[in-house]
Amino acid sequence: MTEQADEPTEHEQEPAAPEDGSRPARRAAWWRLGAGVVAVGALTWGSLQAGAWGPGGSGDGAGSSADAGTGAGPAVGGTVEGDPVLVEEAALGCAGVDGLQGEVVAALPPAELGTPAPADDGARLVGVPAEEQDTDPTSLGSGSPSAGLALDGASAALLTGTGAAAPGLVAGRVTGGTEPGARGAALTACTTAAESHWLLAGDADPGRTEQLVLINPGSDPVQVDLDVRGSGGAEQTVGGSDLVVPPGEQLVRPVDALVAGVESPAVGVRAEGGPVIAQLTDTERDGTTDLGLDVTTPSAEPARDLVVPALPTQVEDQELVLRVLAPDQAAVVEIGALTEDGSATPGTSAVRVAAGASVDVPLDQLPEGVVGLRLRSDEPVTAALQIRLAPSGDEPVEQDEATSTADDEATSTADDEATSTADDDATTTAAPSGTDRPLVRPAGDLAWLPATPMRLEPVGIGVPAGLAAVPDGELELSVAVLDAASVEVLMLTDTGETTVESLDLANDSTALLPVPPQARALWVRPADAGTTGVAAALHLTGRDTLGPYRAASTLGPVPWSREVTGITRIVP
Repeated sequence: MTEQADEPTEHEQEPAAPEDGSRPARRAAWWRLGAGVVAVGALTWGSLQAGAWGPGGSGDGAGSSADAGTGAGPAVGGTVEGDPVLVEEAALGCAGVDGLQGEVVAALPPAELGTPAPADDGARLVGVPAEEQDTDPTSLGSGSPSAGLALDGASAALLTGTGAAAPGLVAGRVTGGTEPGARGAALTACTTAAESHWLLAGDADPGRTEQLVLINPGSDPVQVDLDVRGSGGAEQTVGGSDLVVPPGEQLVRPVDALVAGVESPAVGVRAEGGPVIAQLTDTERDGTTDLGLDVTTPSAEPARDLVVPALPTQVEDQELVLRVLAPDQAAVVEIGALTEDGSATPGTSAVRVAAGASVDVPLDQLPEGVVGLRLRSDEPVTAALQIRLAPSGDEPVEQDEATSTADDEATSTADDEATSTADDDATTTAAPSGTDRPLVRPAGDLAWLPATPMRLEPVGIGVPAGLAAVPDGELELSVAVLDAASVEVLMLTDTGETTVESLDLANDSTALLPVPPQARALWVRPADAGTTGVAAALHLTGRDTLGPYRAASTLGPVPWSREVTGITRIVP
């Protein structure tokens, strides 16, 4: 294991405070639609007129739908002075977990984001591989700004958009299961393709299984090389070079088949011939005890200043471990906390990471409340936070009779009776004489939250409606800033309505917002120019008689602007 400085002799970073010396106000918001809206402090929800929040908009609600894509906002393929040139093509993808059901929701951005009105069929959501799907592709357009697609765990989702449907496009996926042997929750933002990725997840513990999922959204094959790192540095892989991902398809590789027994693994993906979408599934069991599952997205490209978005209020039996990778040079990383009241110093405030290696840092002395992390390093690093919830106990408990019966009726048939019997033998304990209820082991869950740079352009995620797979499922959105800033949170509902909330956040602070069941997509962005940007994450929590459910996803950048090559005409 790489040396870790748990008790540095000196911590250079002092808690920041507002320039006027006042104490930052703690803020909360309750999202309510329909009968009423409850607002606390300066946080308010309201419907806005189209065009009010695009580039060049004043944010006061003035404007009309005619402004969007013309004078008030950037036109796709054209330029307005001072505005970005928006992308004309976009692709997003997300993986599932084998053996579990999932739902994907995709959404087009509202006019309030400053994008032109899309065509009737500007975006398309499909399952991958397409020939194995029972459902037809789903189209999104002006009359259907959001759409859902149910997929089994072995299938990836691929969302493509063209023209005005490309900029601001988002999608998200919830995968869940409640049965012993296939229990846990994963919440995943569908991500864009890139030529390089770092994915931090998994471990060498017995019962831990990781699978790398590569999705090629292009029309040509892509060649991929894999680079696996661990606490001892670079690992020799078997079959990790010259992998070919066919166009429009996915390629799945077990990490243990590449290299076994890696402590604190980090998987690097390098693509040639085109970009790929990369995600990593992580599942863990201890005998017959389910300890959790997750699907993680890539961590930030290595940098000297990164943020892990804030977590909900600390819960009982929650274990937090920060994984840091220094891919090139040895690094000293300073760890700071971002709270609702500003910056703070956690119990572990610095760590040393060897060149080319990764290290796991337990975080057991964080401030109370909603807490994010800021990582500042002398050399570029990347990171991800592992969240683990322990089982509620050690002794077997009775599985709820009604739930067990309903699940059996939904998932069992005469054809798979033998398989069901074998699964029962492996995952249940004989019940006491005179009772029909099986005894099952209490279960835990795990989640990974990748680090991110502060983003100046919008970040977003689709919000699946199928939270029924997660008992008592609830969603919360966390937002973090470094400088005092105003932030806009845009929400698209299942009725097509758009609401916008403005948050005024102090230096190095965070906010946590409950997300209502009607939400189908979220976008977050700085409201004013001149800020350092924003970081955000969506959190899913739940619980049943076996134990807790936990999932999280950092909001990644949405497809937005593109580079334009300037051409200067030279007249002889």
